[in-house]
Amino acid sequence: MSDSLDVQAPLPAILADLQKALGSLGLGYLQVQARLSGHRLLLRLEGDPLPEPDALLGSLSPALEHMALTHRQRQVELFGFLANEGIPEWHCEWRYQPQPNPNSPLYRAQRGDGVAIQQVLNYLLRPEGIQARVHFHPKLGLLQVNLQAAEAPDPAWARDFLRRALTRLEWTFLQRLRLSGQKLGSFFPAWSQEFDLKQPAFWQSPQVPLTGRSPISEREISPLDKPPPPSPASQTESPGVS
Repeated sequence: MSDSLDVQAPLPAILADLQKALGSLGLGYLQVQARLSGHRLLLRLEGDPLPEPDALLGSLSPALEHMALTHRQRQVELFGFLANEGIPEWHCEWRYQPQPNPNSPLYRAQRGDGVAIQQVLNYLLRPEGIQARVHFHPKLGLLQVNLQAAEAPDPAWARDFLRRALTRLEWTFLQRLRLSGQKLGSFFPAWSQEFDLKQPAFWQSPQVPLTGRSPISEREISPLDKPPPPSPASQTESPGVS
């Protein structure tokens, strides 16, 4: 396995923070080595006795969260070695999980808010010049999505877009999808399809590759965790409200 070392990463600062945290836990005797492998921070802890990995992770969580926020190291792998041993006694992983923002569209969409679901889909569709109109029926688990553009979106493209979006967003409360495509200004959709999301057929990739770039494959979702900024109109009408 080839590791790519980021020479600009602040490894000395990371080591100093980690050793300080271990010292405060009475584990200052552990020798620590660190390296980067892609986006992962690998930590080798060597000493005798070795702490139990679960207890160690629980105690180190505040320090690891500090590293995630300060040094952008959000995925950490720890290896515990007894002194002079070449094989680790244990291996564990830690990932930074930011606290959810209850005001974000993504948070509300994950809880079945139809307005927020429409916001999320429109955010993902913005680069394609497509608008989504959404109706969610909670009791039925039915999501209706109407995609509108200058020309009605291709049904195979639309299905692939929703398949990718729902896979990434993990909206497990959905059971059925009613999808349609419509030309802007038209009274009726150009096409309509319905899918049972409990069946594996919907989640399978299309047999024929779609033309153009792959929808949302590289689209960022993380900005949706932040609440939208107030509109200029709302700022003008209520200057005292942030």
